[in-house]
Amino acid sequence: MWYVVQVRTGDERKLAARLQLEVKAEGEDIFVPLFERRKSIRGEWTKVTTPLFPGYIFFQTDNVKDFYLRLKKINAFTRILGTESGFSSISPDEEKFLRILIGEDYIAQESVGVIEGDKITINYGPLRGMEGNILKINRHKRIAIIRADFMGGPREIKVGLEIIEKIPAKN
Repeated sequence: MWYVVQVRTGDERKLAARLQLEVKAEGEDIFVPLFERRKSIRGEWTKVTTPLFPGYIFFQTDNVKDFYLRLKKINAFTRILGTESGFSSISPDEEKFLRILIGEDYIAQESVGVIEGDKITINYGPLRGMEGNILKINRHKRIAIIRADFMGGPREIKVGLEIIEKIPAKN
């Protein structure tokens, strides 16, 4: 089952690498879901990856209590998400959604689409078929904000989106 650890925002990758070495047991997985987009850096378009959920690391384990005991030995701010009754794994539907979005490499690849009038069509990428989840598009930053039910409520998630053409609405 997949669980989520809250960490200090900005420390996700560094702490995930540390947890891989110091906490991970055989059969477990620790990862930071990322999204890919293109960004202009000094006038050149470069692919960059950014955490999909800033401030969170994901892990897969069959024994969350044992993982928790190992996690507490790390001198860093960490908190496994849950309720008063215990740790909460993400639901099978949420896991399925994330697997579609991030794939086997845990990176949400940049999607490519076109806008025709008010309608967006995704040609390829993980957002294909999820056009109804798109709340907002920032063409300048090349990102889309999508809505997804995650950890008990609706969340807004940034993902990479390249709009290759904008076609005016037909009258």
